[in-house]
Amino acid sequence: MANPVCSSSPEQLCGGSGGAGRVDMAAWLPGAFGSSQRAAGHGKDDLKQALDSHKHCASQCANGGVKVSVSGPVDSVVRQAADMLRRCGVVQLPEASNPAHVDSVERAIAGLRSKTKAYTALLDEVQLHDGRYQVYLPFLKPFNTLDILGANKLVLAILQDYFGSSDFGIDHASVLTAASPSGNQSLHPDVSYFKGLAVSVHTALQDITLNMGPTYFCPCTGEAMMRDEWPASAAIKMAVLRCKECLGQSLAPQHTPRGTVTIYDGAMFHKGLGNDSGNPRHILKLEVGTSDFPQRRDYCASAPPAAQKQVARFRKAFGPPRMGTVVAESLPIKTEL
Repeated sequence: MANPVCSSSPEQLCGGSGGAGRVDMAAWLPGAFGSSQRAAGHGKDDLKQALDSHKHCASQCANGGVKVSVSGPVDSVVRQAADMLRRCGVVQLPEASNPAHVDSVERAIAGLRSKTKAYTALLDEVQLHDGRYQVYLPFLKPFNTLDILGANKLVLAILQDYFGSSDFGIDHASVLTAASPSGNQSLHPDVSYFKGLAVSVHTALQDITLNMGPTYFCPCTGEAMMRDEWPASAAIKMAVLRCKECLGQSLAPQHTPRGTVTIYDGAMFHKGLGNDSGNPRHILKLEVGTSDFPQRRDYCASAPPAAQKQVARFRKAFGPPRMGTVVAESLPIKTEL
């Protein structure tokens, strides 16, 4: 039998997105739920148009790709990347991290792994699932610089364009590993709120092929904060949750070269695909949030105590208004855990 939500009409999805009666959808779509046939038809047509628009957007992002070349005038690259992130929910920047930079990151991570006691204290095998785990990074040299975390000047400029007038700062930094074998994750957003509150910055530490389990995206998903866009985006979100699949076309990069930086909005639906390559897949993960959102989200509440301590140091150094890029230079540099 077909899932009743997946086979729902646009107006049924709109009604269902009202939060089990907690939201008055009539207030969001005046006239859409009245007795007038004309008014009701207008609301249904609006939602159908929004759903068609969503599918068109997803198709464009999936078929046209989300890569933006980092060559060319910086202002142009920043504008293109931020626009792609706003439209598709994700952007990929091949060669945003050069080989020498990735080499230095890998050496630093290898050094951390060699310190068994410290590494184990920062290891998190609880928050992730389906064969994934992460190691929170310590606020020590060389990890206590934005550049090593994947937030070079170009990435920072893109984040500033994307967040606009909102302050933003670091949530946490870690190395995320998908072991092999590992299974497909279920579709999920990282944050259950609106778009524009949190983003993930992933740096590929190796060439990632399809059988290594890249991130699979549902482009153009996530609840909109704009009043006139919210009802349709909330209905689409509910349908994806119930159907456990994208409503439009999906996007799973066939090949992500080493050094590629992928930025995606945390409200976007995504999942890690299964890794059956025989090799673990490693990603440098930096999460960034607006204002005090990292504290309110409290993602690291279940992280190991040693990890929470390091997260607090990162947030102090690289917090609002702009990742602490001015204050960080005057902070004392610690060299031990």
